[in-house]
Amino acid sequence: MNSILLIILSIFGLFYQVLTLNEITLYNYIPNILIPLLIFSHFYLHINLHSILFFVIGIALDCSNPPLFGTYTLSFMVLSYIISTIRNHIDLHVFVNKLVMILICNGIFYLLYNLFVGIAFRQSFLTPIISLFISMILNTIISLFVIGLLDFIRLLKFEYPNE
Repeated sequence: MNSILLIILSIFGLFYQVLTLNEITLYNYIPNILIPLLIFSHFYLHINLHSILFFVIGIALDCSNPPLFGTYTLSFMVLSYIISTIRNHIDLHVFVNKLVMILICNGIFYLLYNLFVGIAFRQSFLTPIISLFISMILNTIISLFVIGLLDFIRLLKFEYPNE
């Protein structure tokens, strides 16, 4: 059941990311809701499907952005490896641990992403640093909201009356 839930959430997140969030920009920043989905799936859904699924999602996102092909796949694989090695040592039910984990994942993702953007488009050194800071802070706020929403949905118990 958890693997089916993860696949459905990932497909919905991928379509929402590509079709809706690419149209919403704030200071040339596109929010990424797949990072909190990656964190949530590693910590709350204990199955061994994460790396394969997020590899496929990374390739699908890379196909929507051809100049930076490979960026999302590499970033998601690095994040998946880091989260899988850390998850046994962190209790994510504590808010501070959750915030630190989200900050670390967003920082690593946007550091890799801005490194690739800086190399591919030959930008100055200062532009990716400012973009890194803005995108990391905005996506951390969005990630806290998304993980809180997914955690609330996970804790809901649906009971049906016996007929």
